[in-house]
Amino acid sequence: MNIEVEKSYGLLRFINKPRSKPVRILYGLMSWCGLLLLGAPLKVAKDSCCLAMKPNGIKIVIRRVIWFVHAGWFPISIRSDYFFDISEKMSDGACRALIVWLKNNKRIDEFDRHVWLADLYGGIIERECDKTGELMLTSQHPLKVEDELFCRNMNVALSVLSQKLSAPSQTPVAAKKFQKSGESFDKRDAYQAIADFRKMMSDLAWPWYVVSGTFLGAVREQDFLGHDYDIDVGVDYPDFDLELLQESVKASEGVWFIKSVSYCTFREPVDDSDVRYYQMEKPILVKLVHKTGLVADLFVHVEENGVLWHGSPIHRWDNDSFELAEYQLGHETVYGAVDADHYLTENYGDWRTPVLEFDCSIDPPNIRYSRTVRAVTYLAKVAYRFLLDGDADRAQRYLTSLEAAGVLARDGQTWRFNG
Repeated sequence: MNIEVEKSYGLLRFINKPRSKPVRILYGLMSWCGLLLLGAPLKVAKDSCCLAMKPNGIKIVIRRVIWFVHAGWFPISIRSDYFFDISEKMSDGACRALIVWLKNNKRIDEFDRHVWLADLYGGIIERECDKTGELMLTSQHPLKVEDELFCRNMNVALSVLSQKLSAPSQTPVAAKKFQKSGESFDKRDAYQAIADFRKMMSDLAWPWYVVSGTFLGAVREQDFLGHDYDIDVGVDYPDFDLELLQESVKASEGVWFIKSVSYCTFREPVDDSDVRYYQMEKPILVKLVHKTGLVADLFVHVEENGVLWHGSPIHRWDNDSFELAEYQLGHETVYGAVDADHYLTENYGDWRTPVLEFDCSIDPPNIRYSRTVRAVTYLAKVAYRFLLDGDADRAQRYLTSLEAAGVLARDGQTWRFNG
């Protein structure tokens, strides 16, 4: 049985709201029991129990539970969320236990097995890089083996994907879809969140502006887009200071809390054998959760060689540098790029015409990809899901885009990681 569940704003808001310590302890115990029942390794269940008890941990643990329903002994396949990074916030001990579990798992197919193994090996390396911001993997480094295993498993997964793409099934795998109904975005919450964000930024004295879909709504509709899930805002890299933001969030007394802080851990081959992993000094994305449960994605914008880019450990979007002007967002006044047509054309092409489906990973004209292990595993999983759903053309577009960006290379009809 295959199930595919659409995102629900109400569910996301419920999950994102802060919980008291007794509730978090209850979540932890439920996570422990649930994961053990699903066949998870003991170290993974223990790790998840501890994570669920932390203020920002329950959403990741819920995703792990969904993943184990998909990958474990339960006769249900849930493809909606199986492409998230299973190594996220997972300890090295739990990662290594899960590696053994995956190698012995007889239920999953070869693509799933190897792409998830690549996730776990990459996650072990990234966490080590987090400690110092840079990691040089020479032949003598103890983690060099993990990097080699990451590349090997990624290439096996890409080989399986290439083979299936060359002879796609004529009958796509069916999925039971539960569609969301009505508007997914509560605009009253969004107005309050923007007003509270303005107050916090005013206290910090940082210039800020709306970007991406939030800016598109301000220009095209003078309001939030009805199908949105979050608020997209930006600050400039030189202005941003994580410690000051953390202090301001604490001073908000529950109006805001930080859900996650994302650094880009770049992977760069140095020569035929050595590999360098490194991070920028500051994070690239901070996810803030408002007291209503609404998420504000705070993108730290980096200017390099005349290009102003923002993104995540997976994507980046390049824009020309811009000055700011005022715009109306419902009854709130915000700032955005002064040349709205130029900015939105860079991001969306024909931005004046609403579209029913827009894939942020391949449709934006200004899309680029972060040179990280997370980018290649995530995007390969998304391509595979499209292939399973019978959309071979979309899967092909993903792989071609990654090849054009230099992330993948192709030997005949087979793609491989260009690391």
